[in-house]
Amino acid sequence: MIRKSSRLESSGYYSSDGQPVISYKETPYRKLWTRIRAQPRPRRVATDVVKITVRRSECAVVGVSPPPARRGRRGLRLARLYLIPLCIPVFWILCELLIGQMTNGTVSPNSISGRGNELLEEFYSKFNELKTRLNSYEELIRKDEKEPMWANVPNYALESAGASVVCSASSPPYKVKSGFFGSLFRWGARGAVRSRVVIEGKSELQPGTCWAFGGSRGNLTVALSHPVVVTSVTLGHVAKSISPTGDIPHAPKEFSIYGLTSADSPAIKLGHFKYDANGHSFQNFRVSAKGSPVSTHVTLRVESNWGDSTYTCLYSFKVHGRLAS
Repeated sequence: MIRKSSRLESSGYYSSDGQPVISYKETPYRKLWTRIRAQPRPRRVATDVVKITVRRSECAVVGVSPPPARRGRRGLRLARLYLIPLCIPVFWILCELLIGQMTNGTVSPNSISGRGNELLEEFYSKFNELKTRLNSYEELIRKDEKEPMWANVPNYALESAGASVVCSASSPPYKVKSGFFGSLFRWGARGAVRSRVVIEGKSELQPGTCWAFGGSRGNLTVALSHPVVVTSVTLGHVAKSISPTGDIPHAPKEFSIYGLTSADSPAIKLGHFKYDANGHSFQNFRVSAKGSPVSTHVTLRVESNWGDSTYTCLYSFKVHGRLAS
């Protein structure tokens, strides 16, 4: 007979036939399969006699030393991790000191062992001489970058030196319609800029300060300040970098230079050139020395421009040469 508890019977633990209502029977369940990690296999080092497969832990237990190949690897690892990173900056510092000593000042042979050695003295004297020449060349290059060669020679087409524009032998200025209802009432010169601006010899050019003639073909005749044998000419135009539109279609492209021995003499062609729209603002063009006469006048004849058929702008024109003997 099942033994009953009065406390459980009062709380309704047993049924009417005396059997427990709550069951404590355990329900078994199946555990999911989990993968067991494989133990790392020991690395084997082949030798000429036998194959060594003893682990380091086993060596420590048995009391034997690890294989010699492992010792070499440990040494290489230590060298790679510590020795090489330390040697590289030391070597770099030594190289910088040596290079700085050789470049920042004249090198004295007494600073290096072997004082009195004639070969060393000759070597370092040659080195110091070469260094001095290189410094002088660098100064010349810097000077040329700041001031081009044509800027250090006379300009015989300079207005302030006595040159002038011969308007009767030059193209008429380009005119545009201006003013209120200008198409019906009056005409005005473009910007009212005279041709003398071309021979003022300005070193800096500003957009719009130019003399313009109609179309893509025209000429400008300049009476030089002195009779000279023309050796080169310099043509200037604003660069694309400072142009408001980023382009210079009004710049001259192909042009020719003519020399005149007098105002009424026939023109003698001195050369045919092309202005580079992607180049510097001022571009110098050499004239062949063969057959160059003594010129009192020079004519710049523009044969085409860089795209605009309406008008062409001339900003600066310079003539260089040597005085007639």
